[in-house]
Amino acid sequence: MSMDLRRSAVRPRRHGVLVQPEDRRALERAGWRTTLDYRENHLRARDGRLLEIAPTWTAEAERFDGEVSVATAVGATIEEAWALLRSAIESGGTRTVSRVRVLR
Repeated sequence: MSMDLRRSAVRPRRHGVLVQPEDRRALERAGWRTTLDYRENHLRARDGRLLEIAPTWTAEAERFDGEVSVATAVGATIEEAWALLRSAIESGGTRTVSRVRVLR
Protein backbone atom coordinates (compact mmCIF):
# COMPACT_ATOMS: atom_id res chain seq x y z
CA MET A 1 0.00 0.00 0.00
CA SER A 2 1.47 3.34 -0.96
CA MET A 3 0.99 6.53 1.00
CA ASP A 4 0.24 9.83 -0.71
CA LEU A 5 2.74 12.24 0.87
CA ARG A 6 0.95 15.25 -0.59
CA ARG A 7 -2.02 14.65 1.67
CA SER A 8 -1.50 14.42 5.38
CA ALA A 9 -3.65 12.31 7.64
CA VAL A 10 -6.52 14.08 9.34
CA ARG A 11 -5.43 14.89 12.86
CA PRO A 12 -5.89 17.80 15.27
CA ARG A 13 -3.34 20.57 15.02
CA ARG A 14 -0.96 20.86 17.94
CA HIS A 15 0.86 24.10 18.62
CA GLY A 16 1.90 23.52 22.19
CA VAL A 17 0.69 25.33 25.26
CA LEU A 18 -1.28 28.52 24.62
CA VAL A 19 0.51 31.41 26.30
CA GLN A 20 -1.92 33.51 28.34
CA PRO A 21 -3.06 36.26 28.69
CA GLU A 22 -3.41 38.34 25.51
CA ASP A 23 -0.82 40.95 26.57
CA ARG A 24 1.81 38.24 26.98
CA ARG A 25 0.92 36.65 23.63
CA ALA A 26 1.27 40.06 21.94
CA LEU A 27 4.73 40.55 23.46
CA GLU A 28 5.84 37.06 22.41
CA ARG A 29 4.60 37.66 18.85
CA ALA A 30 6.56 40.94 18.79
CA GLY A 31 9.77 39.04 19.54
CA TRP A 32 10.02 39.49 23.31
CA ARG A 33 11.12 36.57 25.51
CA THR A 34 8.93 36.66 28.61
CA THR A 35 9.05 35.29 32.15
CA LEU A 36 6.72 35.53 35.14
CA ASP A 37 7.65 35.31 38.81
CA TYR A 38 5.39 35.04 41.88
CA ARG A 39 6.12 36.28 45.40
CA GLU A 40 4.01 36.79 48.51
CA ASN A 41 4.50 39.72 50.87
CA HIS A 42 3.37 38.80 54.38
CA LEU A 43 2.04 41.54 56.66
CA ARG A 44 2.29 40.55 60.32
CA ALA A 45 1.17 42.08 63.62
CA ARG A 46 3.73 42.92 66.29
CA ASP A 47 2.99 39.60 67.99
CA GLY A 48 3.76 37.68 64.78
CA ARG A 49 0.21 36.90 63.72
CA LEU A 50 -0.28 36.84 59.96
CA LEU A 51 -2.66 39.66 59.04
CA GLU A 52 -2.52 39.75 55.27
CA ILE A 53 -0.87 38.07 52.30
CA ALA A 54 -0.26 40.36 49.32
CA PRO A 55 0.46 38.46 46.08
CA THR A 56 3.01 40.08 43.79
CA TRP A 57 3.50 39.04 40.17
CA THR A 58 6.60 40.25 38.31
CA ALA A 59 6.47 40.08 34.52
CA GLU A 60 9.72 40.52 32.61
CA ALA A 61 10.58 40.69 28.93
CA GLU A 62 13.82 40.82 27.00
CA ARG A 63 14.69 41.07 23.33
CA PHE A 64 17.91 41.11 21.34
CA ASP A 65 18.01 43.33 18.23
CA GLY A 66 21.74 44.02 18.10
CA GLU A 67 21.52 45.14 21.72
CA VAL A 68 19.58 43.71 24.65
CA SER A 69 16.39 45.50 25.73
CA VAL A 70 14.68 44.54 28.99
CA ALA A 71 11.51 45.66 30.77
CA THR A 72 9.86 44.74 34.09
CA ALA A 73 6.45 45.37 35.65
CA VAL A 74 4.86 44.33 38.95
CA GLY A 75 1.14 43.74 39.54
CA ALA A 76 -1.22 42.20 42.08
CA THR A 77 -2.57 39.78 39.45
CA ILE A 78 -1.07 37.99 36.47
CA GLU A 79 -3.21 39.98 34.07
CA GLU A 80 -2.25 43.30 35.67
CA ALA A 81 1.47 42.48 35.52
CA TRP A 82 1.32 41.62 31.80
CA ALA A 83 -0.84 44.65 30.97
CA LEU A 84 1.57 46.98 32.80
CA LEU A 85 4.57 45.37 31.10
CA ARG A 86 3.04 45.69 27.63
CA SER A 87 2.11 49.31 28.34
CA ALA A 88 5.64 50.08 29.55
CA ILE A 89 7.20 48.54 26.45
CA GLU A 90 4.82 50.31 24.07
CA SER A 91 5.57 53.66 25.75
CA GLY A 92 9.34 53.13 25.50
CA GLY A 93 9.91 52.10 29.11
CA THR A 94 12.73 49.64 28.42
CA ARG A 95 16.34 49.50 29.53
CA THR A 96 19.01 48.83 26.94
CA VAL A 97 22.23 47.02 27.65
CA SER A 98 24.79 47.93 25.02
CA ARG A 99 27.73 45.93 26.36
CA VAL A 100 26.74 42.49 25.13
CA ARG A 101 29.18 40.18 23.44
CA VAL A 102 27.73 37.52 21.17
CA LEU A 103 29.89 34.45 20.67
CA ARG A 104 29.55 32.41 17.50
